[in-house]
Amino acid sequence: MLPTYFLFILTVYCSVFFVGFAGNIWVIITLLFIRNNKNHPISWRFRRVTSYVLALSITDLLVLSMIPMLVHYFLSSQWYFGYFMCKVFWTIENVNKLLSVAILSFMSVERYMGVCRPLNRSFSRNCSVVLIISLCLIFITALCFPILYYSGTAHYGVWKNETLEVRTACNSNLPDRVLPFFITYMFTLGYVAPAVCITICYLLIVRQVKEKIIMSRRNSVTQANKLVHSVSWVVLFHFVCWTPFWTMVLVTLVNTTKFFGTSVAVSETFAMVKVLTSFLPYINSAGNWIFYALLNRKIQGISREIRNRQMQKFQNSFIRKKFSRVGSNKERRIRDV
Repeated sequence: MLPTYFLFILTVYCSVFFVGFAGNIWVIITLLFIRNNKNHPISWRFRRVTSYVLALSITDLLVLSMIPMLVHYFLSSQWYFGYFMCKVFWTIENVNKLLSVAILSFMSVERYMGVCRPLNRSFSRNCSVVLIISLCLIFITALCFPILYYSGTAHYGVWKNETLEVRTACNSNLPDRVLPFFITYMFTLGYVAPAVCITICYLLIVRQVKEKIIMSRRNSVTQANKLVHSVSWVVLFHFVCWTPFWTMVLVTLVNTTKFFGTSVAVSETFAMVKVLTSFLPYINSAGNWIFYALLNRKIQGISREIRNRQMQKFQNSFIRKKFSRVGSNKERRIRDV
């Protein structure tokens, strides 16, 4: 029987997978429906925002799709999916997680440009979202090349009932000489730089909007508080998901390489905390759609308006068909008489 804490972790994994997978699928379908609806044209800026949200949902969906394999790996204590899928797992595990953070960073810059520099549209006009994300993907893939190159399956033996059982593991297999440099630049470019970018952009947005609200002198306190709360939740969610993860990565690096001549004692509690923190980025991928789509009033408003129009068309079509049938039945009765 599995330990209680292990069952708890598996329950969290499965819950996060179903919530995030269903939510991101809903966002993708909704945004494609909005963007391809010819009866409701949308502005270029809103189309640009939805492009970022759509790319974010697709990226997060790919990240979450790795959870079933991860859960199976934990339950069986070995990798059954082969060498190629091991490479795919580590590729998505690293590239897509960083791409998700990069998209969030560019979204914060776009919001800053839209609120604080509304007249300066040269960047938004000249650089397409597809180009930006493609360049980010190439850059991130280059950053992750060491782990993509070294990752793979390995065999190890386990004694079970006095019999040596050969099992397969899926590891990153980074050499000791590469690991410190890899984690250092990944931490700097994958966490510190995006965190600084997101924080500065949202702080400038809050300051700019506060100034405009105070100058207008209408519901200034209420609107300013709502803005501060919404921005605070977005930034806090990002830091809560990524700060413990990178903290444990750095602690593990210190243990492995014995930087500064120190190390942290590895216990069962430490291992459990490491497992929990390593899953926080998955929670980030499962929750992004809530902050950037579900709570987006404009996306919800346009989606609701399109649904209402489609429902009205369906009702009108149904009524017309019903009346045409009634009319044809009356004509038949008159002819029979």
